[in-house]
Amino acid sequence: MMKEEYAWIITDKTMNHFDMLDFEVIESMQGALGFKAYIPSSSRLRDITLRWRKESYGKDPSMELIRELDVLGIWAYDSLWALAESIERVEVESLEAKENQSPGLGFLDNLYWSRRLLDEIARIKITGLSGEFQILNGKLHTESYIISNVFVKGDRRVGFWTPEDGIVKEMKVPFIMDRHPSTRRGLEAIIWPGGSTTVPKGWFRLTSGKKLRIAVVNNGGFKELMNVHIHPQTNEIAVTGFCKDVFVAAIESLDYEVPYEFIPFVDENGENLGSYTYLVHQVYLQKFDGAVGDITITANRSLYVDFTTPYSDLGVGTITKRLNKDIWIFSKPLRTNMWLTSAAFFGLLGFVVWTIEHGNNVEFQGSVPHQIGTILWFGFSTLVYAHREKLTSNLSRFVVILWLFVVLILTSSYTATLSSMLTVQQIQLASVREYIGVKNGSFLGGIISSNLNFKDDRLRKHSSPEEYADALSRGSKKGGVSAIIDEIPYISIFLAKYGAHYAMVSTTPSTNGFGFVFQKGSPQLVSDVSGAIMKLREKGELAVLEKTWFRNQSSFMPNDANSCAVPNRLSFGNFGGLFLLSFVSFILALLLHLIFLLKNKLQQNSNSMMSGEKYLLAIVRFLGARNNENRVEPVNADHNGEQELQDLAGSIP
Repeated sequence: MMKEEYAWIITDKTMNHFDMLDFEVIESMQGALGFKAYIPSSSRLRDITLRWRKESYGKDPSMELIRELDVLGIWAYDSLWALAESIERVEVESLEAKENQSPGLGFLDNLYWSRRLLDEIARIKITGLSGEFQILNGKLHTESYIISNVFVKGDRRVGFWTPEDGIVKEMKVPFIMDRHPSTRRGLEAIIWPGGSTTVPKGWFRLTSGKKLRIAVVNNGGFKELMNVHIHPQTNEIAVTGFCKDVFVAAIESLDYEVPYEFIPFVDENGENLGSYTYLVHQVYLQKFDGAVGDITITANRSLYVDFTTPYSDLGVGTITKRLNKDIWIFSKPLRTNMWLTSAAFFGLLGFVVWTIEHGNNVEFQGSVPHQIGTILWFGFSTLVYAHREKLTSNLSRFVVILWLFVVLILTSSYTATLSSMLTVQQIQLASVREYIGVKNGSFLGGIISSNLNFKDDRLRKHSSPEEYADALSRGSKKGGVSAIIDEIPYISIFLAKYGAHYAMVSTTPSTNGFGFVFQKGSPQLVSDVSGAIMKLREKGELAVLEKTWFRNQSSFMPNDANSCAVPNRLSFGNFGGLFLLSFVSFILALLLHLIFLLKNKLQQNSNSMMSGEKYLLAIVRFLGARNNENRVEPVNADHNGEQELQDLAGSIP
């Protein structure tokens, strides 16, 4: 048992004596892992160790083997110090009692002081070679341990264990902040028995010492999930399917080996011996240790057995035909208020751009019919980015840029909604004229009847993907069904075969998915297998198994568990923020444009007033010259015209 796949864990009672063992014994322990008390290094310990070696050499210089001062020697040294200090304290107390002799102390004797010495030793606490030396409940208190690996002719440290941090690679340095705590986790490389570095899996042992008896079921209609075949001549059992592969992958990924055997829960004809609820009850009666198959986790079943975490998709879905003959389907993605609002904003955009560009851009000028056409053309052409008019104003460019962003969002949302509507057919499950299909033997029939107010006579039961397809193709009017409601894994298998003509139109998280069944009272195995399933999911191995067994999934299967058959039609409320942003940009651009127009107008008026003033000045000069019959010199244009005008006006009679 010292070869590969075995492991030995040695307690401190052995490892603390490790230095006293013979080489032959140490060689037989290669690969063992053990614990021994941690003695922190100190200058005092080094001094004592040197003195110990000196004493050993001094007594017998020719001795080949010198025993190092091991843990037991250090504890013996500290024990003597603790005993000496306890004796001193009791002796001081005894001397004080003798000095203060009183009638009440005459009965004191050696027995009393012996008990006092024991009490003092029990509560003493000193700092010795081993660190903090203390007796608790009659035993030496040890807080930290070294994890050692027996290797070659000695042992090597691979880590530590402390009450605060658990297993760590290195001890904390006192008074120094640990900046990289993650580097201290784990252990150094361990050499296991047989010289292997691979961690042994160990062995999961049942109380009975036998293999786990795992019942497996047969799902004839959905063989991709679980199929059990018994050879009629050899009686060999062949178990295949997605559920079986997940179970095997989870068990094999555990750190220990779990022996098990598959027990078919079927008769000679391949039919199950009972319902899944009956199988769960058999596990509860301990006729099986567990069960594997497309077994749904329910609250009622969990009262009798333990389930692992689900390994399949959760919830149920509805599948129906990919059919829609409505010639006006293109108008359905947008509600009426959305169509009207969009059209109004296209026209408003053309008007705003025309208002800004009309004065300076010849492409926005011309006759009235031409300008109206330009307004409408420019606004609606932005829907397909077909506008070609050159914009000269930065304000109009700003407005168009914001509007193109709105158009991008609108067209993307419209395209996505229309694609979904062209993919699936909306059905009314509450309609009295429709029939709904469910899987034969499924518990979903009761859920549908209670939640959707369906009568039992409106439910049609089917057992295979082929029966699903046949019932959906005939429809409710021809003896079939309008929709199938089933759990997601069954729908995935159906769509892998018939996804070209059918689609999952809605999903609801009303079930907990499939899980593996184990007896009550096996929490370790359930927890470990659940953890293995989560690791398979995180690594993507579970998705690989799904693709292997479910083949090509329908590209129209929703990823969101809350997605519905026909997406909600887009209304003004969905894009109110975008339209508000565009409207504010329109108003802001118009206001800035008006401000610029008023500024230019005022500047032109100011220039006109200056020109009139010059003409008036010339007339006044002429009249003043004729009245005074004097020659008037030409007025210097550089002089102040207003002052010159006043002077000339004063000379006129």
